[in-house]
Amino acid sequence: MRERILNETMRLIQRQGFTFTVSDLARELAISKRTIYEHFSSKEEIVEHIIDGMIRHIQEQERDIAADEELTIPEKLRQILICLPQEMEKMDLGMLPDLKRSHYPQWEKLDTFFREEWGIVSELMEQGMAEGSLKRIHLPVFIDLYLGSLHQIYDSRATVKHQLPLGELLESIMDILLFGIAADKREGS
Repeated sequence: MRERILNETMRLIQRQGFTFTVSDLARELAISKRTIYEHFSSKEEIVEHIIDGMIRHIQEQERDIAADEELTIPEKLRQILICLPQEMEKMDLGMLPDLKRSHYPQWEKLDTFFREEWGIVSELMEQGMAEGSLKRIHLPVFIDLYLGSLHQIYDSRATVKHQLPLGELLESIMDILLFGIAADKREGS
């Protein structure tokens, strides 16, 4: 039942953001609120499980991508920095400010994860710079640029400008950060 509650919560979040109520959830599941409260003490606990699951999923994806010997280092970096749980990829960008507004501790946990979990990326970047597949750059500047981009996404005013799902927006950001905006010289020749 816990898994069913969490899965339906994700569907509700995708449809209406984090402002759903436990009553909405109970109605969607065709169960009583009491049944939900037998498994979770509060809506906050449900949201906490959702965010913890997202973070765990991203960490697993990062490890899998980093271990994939078929990928080059730039490909690994791109995939790691755009990886999201599948259920988040198509979410509306309004979800992030909504999470911040209605469940600040959970937003802070997600934000802290994005700001502090750079071990795998740092190792790959150092390896790429050493082997020459990446330019020598100041890693903290790259991280700040990436995080600045994420914070622009969190800004509810920015979401109006970007009519893209979160997954596509992250792909665009990474393409610009990794490959720049200059056209390949061979394209113009």
